Amino acid sequence: MLNIQSRQEDETSVLSIKGKINFEVTPQLKEVINDAMAKQQPKLLVVNMEGVSFIDSSGLGLLLAARKKMDGISGRLHICNLSAQVKKTFDQTNLTNYFSIFASEQEALRGG
Repeated sequence: MLNIQSRQEDETSVLSIKGKINFEVTPQLKEVINDAMAKQQPKLLVVNMEGVSFIDSSGLGLLLAARKKMDGISGRLHICNLSAQVKKTFDQTNLTNYFSIFASEQEALRGG
């Protein structure tokens, strides 16, 4: 079960996720991300993964697609609050340098 909270702050959309991101819940997360992009048209999309204990390749692929979409509209995707296990997955797949990853939501909102 995935719990996703969404909020809008000016031109920023923040998604706070709790649970395991795997192939079973990726469609749900994709719908929320696509809704946020289409309806709110944010300049910055922050994905707060503080409550995420696991992410598989389908979840990583979804984040890659979201980054590509944000790049296409001159927006930015920031990811924050990775657990040690999730950060290890990003490191092992060489995605740590591809994404803008921040230690806290406040840092992600500031952009560095």
